[in-house]
Amino acid sequence: MSEETLIKYLEFLKTECLRHSNDKLVNENEIQLFKLEVNKFISLFQNSKFEHSIKEKVQNIHFDFSIPKYKGTNLLSYIIDDSWTNSRRREEIMSKKFIRISEEIGNSILEIKATI
Repeated sequence: MSEETLIKYLEFLKTECLRHSNDKLVNENEIQLFKLEVNKFISLFQNSKFEHSIKEKVQNIHFDFSIPKYKGTNLLSYIIDDSWTNSRRREEIMSKKFIRISEEIGNSILEIKATI
């Protein structure tokens, strides 16, 4: 992987994060698809030879896909028969995580471009 390919791949991952979080809800399928892309990127990146400073910047990106867990259902939504549930809350939280990840990727891109 060249430095140019690294930057393009990071920009792609950033765009994917923003695309998935665009509707403010990130469901399980979107998380799994993005995980596949991240795992593919990480395997390509690990097989590449970059300066230590560049590797460190990429490795500092925190790809956090842990899904918050809630027990039970939202009592108020059950009583008023609203569609808001704990799964919807998880999707909202994951959307915020994806936005955070895209910001980290964006910062890393700028730092890598400054290093090159």
